[in-house]
Amino acid sequence: MVLRIVGRKREKRGRAGMILLIGLILFPSLISCEEVVDEVYLLVRERELLAFSSMGNRWAALHLRSGEKVLESKYAGRVAVVVTNLRALGFSALTNQWAEEKLMVGESMVALEAEGNVGAVVTNLRAFGLSAATGRWIPRRFELK
Repeated sequence: MVLRIVGRKREKRGRAGMILLIGLILFPSLISCEEVVDEVYLLVRERELLAFSSMGNRWAALHLRSGEKVLESKYAGRVAVVVTNLRALGFSALTNQWAEEKLMVGESMVALEAEGNVGAVVTNLRAFGLSAATGRWIPRRFELK
């Protein structure tokens, strides 16, 4: 009787293993981390920013304000990120739209990153995260200690 119970457990493990194997064959992305291919290109001009989305198959323009200067920019994956002396700007290839966050008085850029589906800007006062899925900035103010 004990042998039958062990046999049934092995049989269940065998079925589970077979189901897992079939799942991995049919859906290899379950075990592989696919790299996000660049879906966006950023062109920085004197008075405007042009972002091309290969997913939307079109250009999206954003005009710079009077006196606004680009400090740094990066693009990769599905996002483009630009920091000017006035704003943090982000573009999503998925939504094909620009998003902006105004910088506060005395706020200065510390770091800028664009990779995969995420863009980020870190200033001396806040951190901003940009999601390609939503195309919106999510700011987080640093706590003063």
